[in-house]
Amino acid sequence: MLSGDHIMNDYIIGIPQALSYHYYRGLWPTYFENLGYHVVTSGRTDRNKLDAGIKMTPSEACLPLKCYLGHVLSLVGRADYIFIPRLVCLKTHPGIRLGCPKLIGLPDMVKALVPEAKILALNIDLREEDEETSYVKLGQEMGKSEHAAQHAFRSALADFAKRKKNTPTEMRPKDNRNAKFKIGLLGHAYLINDDYLNLDLKKKIHDSGAHTINCHDLREEVIKTARENINPLSWYFEEHIISAAHVFHNAEGISGIIYLLSFGCGAGSITHEVIDYEVRRENTIPFLKIVLDEHTGETGLMTRIESFLDMIKLKEEQTP
Repeated sequence: MLSGDHIMNDYIIGIPQALSYHYYRGLWPTYFENLGYHVVTSGRTDRNKLDAGIKMTPSEACLPLKCYLGHVLSLVGRADYIFIPRLVCLKTHPGIRLGCPKLIGLPDMVKALVPEAKILALNIDLREEDEETSYVKLGQEMGKSEHAAQHAFRSALADFAKRKKNTPTEMRPKDNRNAKFKIGLLGHAYLINDDYLNLDLKKKIHDSGAHTINCHDLREEVIKTARENINPLSWYFEEHIISAAHVFHNAEGISGIIYLLSFGCGAGSITHEVIDYEVRRENTIPFLKIVLDEHTGETGLMTRIESFLDMIKLKEEQTP
């Protein structure tokens, strides 16, 4: 729903480039552009955005949420409305799968913490209506016709699906062909794909002679097959992470797995335990958990990565 009057066509829609943006990055800008609006994103995370978010966010909040608020602040004054999605229920079959509390309450938190921001909220709750209906209603609230909003969403969704289909998903090195090892990366997309929050983890691994495989780049049919082997979980994104852990543990050529978590993530702490007791079991593949917060140091992270890769090298040298 809108916070203010209906939007005029010459208004600018701002999209924070954090949190769930990393799952929908190709969909949201295209949808609004198809409706005829100008779109600006907040850009990559940097020190200024993160510091601004940290200063205004409660200390118990997780790092990605603090980061998100910094992105919102960077759009105030640059955009007429800031798009804040509310992801409640993203899956209903075979069971209900929810977003985490911060994704469910995101528009409310932003409204309370950044009262000067004009919010454009999208509610996605598949228990009540399908995703297309939610986008069509949003378009109508913005003054567009049902047909125009429906066409804008379907066109954006088709483009989004095409981009995902063309994303490299092979379990082999592409950008680092001389890599000695392949490392599976687990975690939320907003941690793995934000190089500032993860202290440029992927580059550090590549520079150390290994190749990374992002769990969000795995083919959907591979994830779907793996999902059949896990116990039901309440959270959609965590279910994907656990399924990807199954894929990595059973894939030929994966030398190690790194799991990125943010400090204070309740769902993530449970997911890690599930992976530990249900997925890993007697599997001896090296596994490293890295917990990130605003105090994580680059030197300490580099030391852990180097030790982890040394352990992999030693293990493979001892394997007949």
